[in-house]
Amino acid sequence: MKLQFISDETLMDLRSNYDAHKDHYYTKNNEWFNDYFKENGRILESNISFEIPTLNMDENYLLSDQENVKILYDALKDLTVSQATQERLWSGLAHLQLREFTYYRLKNELLEHNDKRINTALFFKNGNKRSLFVHILARLWWVGYMTYDEENKDNPYWLTEFFCNSDFSARCVVFFSSNFTSNRNITKGILKSLVKLKEKGIPIKRDHFVQANKYLNVVGGAMILDMLTSDEVEQMVDKHLYKHFGVGADTLSV
Repeated sequence: MKLQFISDETLMDLRSNYDAHKDHYYTKNNEWFNDYFKENGRILESNISFEIPTLNMDENYLLSDQENVKILYDALKDLTVSQATQERLWSGLAHLQLREFTYYRLKNELLEHNDKRINTALFFKNGNKRSLFVHILARLWWVGYMTYDEENKDNPYWLTEFFCNSDFSARCVVFFSSNFTSNRNITKGILKSLVKLKEKGIPIKRDHFVQANKYLNVVGGAMILDMLTSDEVEQMVDKHLYKHFGVGADTLSV
């Protein structure tokens, strides 16, 4: 099977005429969606082989989001960064091959007719970068891509598991809103530092992510962060968080 996406014209129709179509989302009207996408030119097929993954649909989103990051990234690991930024790919998947997941993940929003969230979950409504971490499918792949650690042969998803273990949706937006967190070395360096704190018994909260981002944003004005290794970023963030949160040096040591 090949990975499917939708044409630009179809994407614009779904985005622009959402109000005309929204009742079909609320009622999960598969018959209407199937007929709609049967029209010529609405569905395009890529040359990317794709086995539709069995996504986790646990009632607890905290559990399912973490597992689905791994599942979706494994299924689409061969995507290029350029391909993975395309709205028509993620919106297409949400309407086509992974539509049941859309119904599952937006269950409450569909029941409550929360049109604002339905739109941001299915389309890029927050600017190109932020949207990647708000869209219900794009964010799964991108968190997987940014946190996957090839150097850890035993569990390359150890940083993914840490990142996803609490407040997943909010962390996605807060942590990946900075331009420098597009660099995987920087991302992994920050996360490795935060994991170290957690292993020493310090509860990791949103402010830890915010402060690490703020610090590197300031440092980025004086040096080229993209030149750093993840280990160098980790050491820098260690020192800053130690000072900012008043953590003892013995607590930070490994």
